[in-house]
Formats: sequence, C-alpha cells, structure tokens
Amino acid sequence: MPTDAYFQAISSLSSLGPMRVWSLLVTVFGDLAPDRPLDGPTLSAIMGEIGIKPEASRVALHRLRSDGWVGSEKQGRTSLHSLTPKGRSDSKAARARIYGQPREAEALMILTSAPVELDQTQFAQIAPRVFLCGPSASIPLDAIGLAPQSLPKWLGAQIETEAMRDAYKSLHAVLTDIAEELEDGLTAVQTAALRVLIVHGWRRLTLKHPDLPRAAHSSDWRGHDCRALVSHLLTRFARPDLDAIKAT
Repeated sequence: MPTDAYFQAISSLSSLGPMRVWSLLVTVFGDLAPDRPLDGPTLSAIMGEIGIKPEASRVALHRLRSDGWVGSEKQGRTSLHSLTPKGRSDSKAARARIYGQPREAEALMILTSAPVELDQTQFAQIAPRVFLCGPSASIPLDAIGLAPQSLPKWLGAQIETEAMRDAYKSLHAVLTDIAEELEDGLTAVQTAALRVLIVHGWRRLTLKHPDLPRAAHSSDWRGHDCRALVSHLLTRFARPDLDAIKAT
C-alpha cells in the first residue's frame, strides 16, 4: 500500500527541475533495462507511476528512435523497446559517473602551453591556461599534469556556479527526507519509479561538471553528500523484477 512518504518522495523528486520525457526515458532504459528489452505495458506502467501521460511517452519514444538511441519491434501485439548499440554505448560511458561509489580522488592541476578550450564536464578552468580535473580525465598531449598537495579555500567559489550549488542543495534535501521517512516494502512498480527519479535527478547534475574531490569545493557544495545518498538509496531500493511489473 503506498504511503504518504512515497507520494511525497515522487512529488519532490519530480519537482526538482524540468521533466523532459525523452530524457526521463533515457534514465528508465539506462537504469532498469540497460541490456534487455522493455515491453510496452511495463514501460507504460513505470511512466504512468511517475505521472507521465501515454501520449507524451509515445512522442518521446519516437524522438529516441529517430536519434538512433532506442529500437522498437513487434512481438505479437506487444511492442518491445530496447537500447540500440549506440544507446548502450552512451549509457555505459556514463555509468561509472552515475553509479560510482563515493571516493576522495586526488585532483590534478593541468597547465597548458596556450589558451585552450577543454570539455567542461571533465575540466574546471581556474585561469587562462590552468585547469583542474580528476585523475581519470584524458590530459592533452601538450599539457603538464601536477598533483597539488593542498587546494586553496577560494577555489570552490572559482569553479562552482550558484545555480549548481542550489540544485545540489535541493536534491540533497529531498534525498535526505527519502532516506529518513520512506519505509521499505514498496511494490515493483513503485520501486522502479522511485529509482528512476532518484537517478534522473542525480544524472541531470553530476554529468554537467568535472568529478573533483571534496577538497576542491566550497563548504556549500553538496555534490559529494548527494552521491553518498544516491548510492545508499539505490542499494536499499534495488532494481525490481520487471516481470513483476508486467504481471500487475
């Protein structure tokens, strides 16, 4: 039986930012069915539980098919939807960032020979030729990488935006409430909806900036705290049996 805490969790997660249905479907496939098909009734049940209308899901599926991200085929009277090789590749590329366990990686200071533009999801620029990145970033061939022993306290304000700080604060508050208030015992479709919205809220933020250690950020940054809560909640509310959703 759904509880007020469950409905509040779904509502709060849905209100964190613009809900683009095609992007939400990317999360559904990436989290629940990265290597298997989703039949139409199961997908409709999950999206309906989140509050997405069937017409909106159909339009979003059409867009993802046109983009070569999802493929669909008929099996009798039922449609089966699954990630294409491109979709699986793109999803796999983001998995480590989305599902990686909390860690305190060392930062690297990158010095370039000339002003250059680097991928802002991997490198944070702090001066015309100086960038900060995590150890997994691909360093340009003509750059020098240094491992600073400590980072100055003003650095966080230099590499963060107020909008991103506020977004992480909002996500952290919602995830904290879910961890404290929501009880176990959800149905398969409820678990699926909850997981999708947790991953979606986290994915929308974490893929937009470099993965830097806590020491590189200000005391107002909640990104690392959100990662810990996401990891905890996804373990607690494990991926449900999709066949159980189909049977409901």
